[in-house]
Amino acid sequence: MKKSELLFLLAGVSLGALAGILLAPDKGEKTREKIAKKAGDVKQDFDEKSSELRKEFAKKSAELKKDLEEQVEISKSKIHKFAESVAAPIKERLKEKTSTTEPVKEA
Repeated sequence: MKKSELLFLLAGVSLGALAGILLAPDKGEKTREKIAKKAGDVKQDFDEKSSELRKEFAKKSAELKKDLEEQVEISKSKIHKFAESVAAPIKERLKEKTSTTEPVKEA
């Protein structure tokens, strides 16, 4: 459930409960008790939903972190292989040059 959907749901539930309480033909004291109870219920529901969202966020974050770390390792490996493939011919040419080049004699 998206955060915005959760907020709209909670707002709708709260407004519906409040309207139902306020329109009920009870004494003021009973109405205030009902409002307090409903507010407590809404707070509890909100706390539960936010706790679920935090857990889900932590889980998704851990999964994304793991995936990212795997991708970084794959990229490192590919870069290392590419660097070796580029460096190998250069090293070979340098070996050939140094083996064919005679040392220069100073006079």
